[in-house]
Amino acid sequence: MKKKSTVAKIEYLKDVRNGLEKYSLEINSLIENNLKENWSLNRISKINLSLIKIAIYEMLYKNLPYKVAINEVVELAKKYADESAPIFINGILASVVKEKN
Repeated sequence: MKKKSTVAKIEYLKDVRNGLEKYSLEINSLIENNLKENWSLNRISKINLSLIKIAIYEMLYKNLPYKVAINEVVELAKKYADESAPIFINGILASVVKEKN
């Protein structure tokens, strides 16, 4: 399998950044609607929130299959976030998928 070129990686990152800016209100609303009571966006760590937002953007606006998007961010959470993050992120995203389907 070939590695993505640097140009492709940069283009992907630009697309995600622009998409997250463009759909920020909708994505934040989806997350808030799927949090448990007494939770808010401010209570979620920055890394977890970023991963959740990326997955939602990819699922809803880039038509990436939800299983792929969720799996990818859960793996990133295992590597870069605290040990409870993968379960938390998976739960939020599963709830979003359920709401949208």
